[in-house]
Amino acid sequence: MKKHIRAALCAVTAGAAVLTVSAAARAVHPFAQGPGARTLTTAHTVTTAQTESTETTASRAPTASTASTEDEKAFLSFDHVAAANVVSLAHPDTVVSGYITVHDPRTGSTKPFTGAFTARTGSVVTRLATDARGRFESRVTVSGAENGDGDDSYKTSLHLAAEADGVRGETSVPVPVGAVTARIALDSPTVTGPYGTDARVSGTVTWESADGTWKPVPEGAAISAGGASARTDDAGRFTVVQPLRGDTTWKTRDNTPWLSTTNMNVTVDTTAGTAFADFAAEADADRNVKVKARFDRGEIPAGVTSLTVDVQYSPDGETGWTTRQSVDVATGPGDNAPARVEATLHYPGPGFVRMQYAGTPDVHGSATPAVRAVRTPTAVPVFNAASEQVGKGGPIAVAGKLTRRDRAWEPFAGQTVHYYFRPAGETAWTLMGSSRTGANGAFAREFTAERTGFWTARYAPADATHFGAASRVAEVVVTP
Repeated sequence: MKKHIRAALCAVTAGAAVLTVSAAARAVHPFAQGPGARTLTTAHTVTTAQTESTETTASRAPTASTASTEDEKAFLSFDHVAAANVVSLAHPDTVVSGYITVHDPRTGSTKPFTGAFTARTGSVVTRLATDARGRFESRVTVSGAENGDGDDSYKTSLHLAAEADGVRGETSVPVPVGAVTARIALDSPTVTGPYGTDARVSGTVTWESADGTWKPVPEGAAISAGGASARTDDAGRFTVVQPLRGDTTWKTRDNTPWLSTTNMNVTVDTTAGTAFADFAAEADADRNVKVKARFDRGEIPAGVTSLTVDVQYSPDGETGWTTRQSVDVATGPGDNAPARVEATLHYPGPGFVRMQYAGTPDVHGSATPAVRAVRTPTAVPVFNAASEQVGKGGPIAVAGKLTRRDRAWEPFAGQTVHYYFRPAGETAWTLMGSSRTGANGAFAREFTAERTGFWTARYAPADATHFGAASRVAEVVVTP
């Protein structure tokens, strides 16, 4: 009812405003109403470091918008800008007027901006022009699919932009909107399906014109159902996609200031099912693949005490899925709280992993997307600690080579290799130092012999895309 009252008031206001301003427009600028006054083009986005935000410029009075004055550069301002009348689908035209001024803060001078600028509404851009005084008063046609303007759902806005010598100025002009009577015709008043799957609410939206005929609403009108939304096509058709999360009722309604519709109810019948969310899989440097996901279950029938989630691997992510591990998730009847499912696999090789609940005749199954979990293998195929016997205080030359395998084994240059020593008779390894590999993957470092023990080199920690590697263990006997 509120929209209908607003629509009636807006229609009366619109008629009076159009007559008054149109007469002024003809008296001052007859060219503004004539042929060629505007050209409709595809909207595009323009950015500039010198443009102020719309929120800041729209609040300034009497100047509606300015560009930045940083570094004392020239800027443009929109002044005394206004839209003349209420717009609606039945009366989509308004007259926008104002002035554009060029400011030079270095001299304190101003001059009129003369030339072309644009007025954008929705996806439609109209080219306008100022006269020799920098003044404009021109008719603009709105698209009829714009969203409401901020907190006032009964307003839309025109976005004005002008540019001169690389300096750009912009402003937004609020325009009142009058809602027209419209109706939503659903293809079906009910939807059904398993919990976690997508339901589709579709239909057609039309509006009543002055002669009593019903026309499709413009392309882009926002329609919502159950918290999700979609926009109409050029035939007024819409399809809202929303996941099923239980038995309920979805209200289907318009989310636009242009329409006044009666909400249509959709009855939702949800059957037992499952759904995964937030799935992640990562191969770590220790040749493990860690997977985790959220597992949702709804409308579960009585007698079900657990559901089995399989962790699967596929070389290509599409075929040849094999189960590498299974996790039983405790489950009760009805809707269950989300469960976190985690597992760790030994690295199965390059490929993809996913989680899947296969499903039963009573509970609908589901699966996560396939995620590629891969790292490049590395190795230390050559390692020596020479010599195998050395006197105390003498040098121990430790050397080796680090490689990696992509399609074939190749030197791995520019990586940090760490050296570890374990004294004979002990179990703990001690980090002794590190060095970087050369272009041929070789690494080397010299240490002073202190006691008999064992030496090894490790590529660990590895970077985020490679596995770690360790060399063989070499014994060095230190003599007195």
